[in-house]
Amino acid sequence: MYIFIGVIIFFLIIFVALWILPLKYQKIEWIETNAQIIESDFSHRTVGHEITYAKGESKRSVKLTVQFTSLQNKSITVTSKVWTYTKNRAFFEEGQWVTILYNKKKPQQFKLKYQI
Repeated sequence: MYIFIGVIIFFLIIFVALWILPLKYQKIEWIETNAQIIESDFSHRTVGHEITYAKGESKRSVKLTVQFTSLQNKSITVTSKVWTYTKNRAFFEEGQWVTILYNKKKPQQFKLKYQI
């Protein structure tokens, strides 16, 4: 009997989590802008397999610190971890410009517009 109640509670928790989480992320309004890279820190580990390594399509994470101007003409500097292809390391050197999408309500949250 207790196992049956435990299974029902488990499925209810999963159902509620799958119902509420998408609602939280649907309300994000992304704003496109160009940002200058202030600092980039590449991880030493790459992710891929033999074929992606041969094609140069393996991925690695980059901790990017970018600076951009928001809609309120405020200069914002934020740091976030993004994934990129290993062969595109030159695109993320300090001083380069990238196109990002940032959250209108929380400008600290951003992502790259193009998967490069």
